[in-house]
Amino acid sequence: MSFQDLVTSSKKYFPDLDIQYKDQSKFMKVLGTILFFNKTFMTSYTTTIGSTVYFPNETFVRIRPISGAVVLLHELVHIDDAHKISKPLFGFLYLSPQVLFLLCLPLFLLSWKIALPLMVLFASPIPSFFRMYFEKRAYMTSLYSLNALGQRLNFDPKLDTQKEFFLKQFKGGAYYFMWPFSNLDKEFSQAVDKIKAGQRPFDDKVFDTLDELITTV
Repeated sequence: MSFQDLVTSSKKYFPDLDIQYKDQSKFMKVLGTILFFNKTFMTSYTTTIGSTVYFPNETFVRIRPISGAVVLLHELVHIDDAHKISKPLFGFLYLSPQVLFLLCLPLFLLSWKIALPLMVLFASPIPSFFRMYFEKRAYMTSLYSLNALGQRLNFDPKLDTQKEFFLKQFKGGAYYFMWPFSNLDKEFSQAVDKIKAGQRPFDDKVFDTLDELITTV
């Protein structure tokens, strides 16, 4: 299979899609320093900003093309969601409530006693409903893509193991402890059951696009 073929096919639906690599990006290196709570941000996580998808490095997609394909399809769900509601609004919601930290800066003109506590509050790992919502959609899609690729390429996708790994992402530092609650366990278990039964984990036209893209892998 060719990862580049998938990228080329994806541009049919997402013409502004751009693939970059973190180890070649000064911006990502700076961002990786800022996101100190995610120790493997540069080496183990793919990040999408706008329609640019930053993979850790070119080696990742070359020696792990199936993983690269699953990750790209995951990121395409984010891009699709951003297109639906507008990229600025998606970015604001995804980064909330922590992004409100920046909006507190003008308050220093009024009083540091007001501004400083609010900045500390919003900089803390407050649960993020919208980040959880967007990542839940994307990770359920990852399970769906893994299963479809497993059937296509004849390998065991180990959905139950992958489900547990994905659930940990919601509670850990990788996404700044976005959702430390356990209510997602049941939703993901139900999603896995649907996928194993040949169904989609949730209703969305994005699966029509993904189904076609998977045939190019």
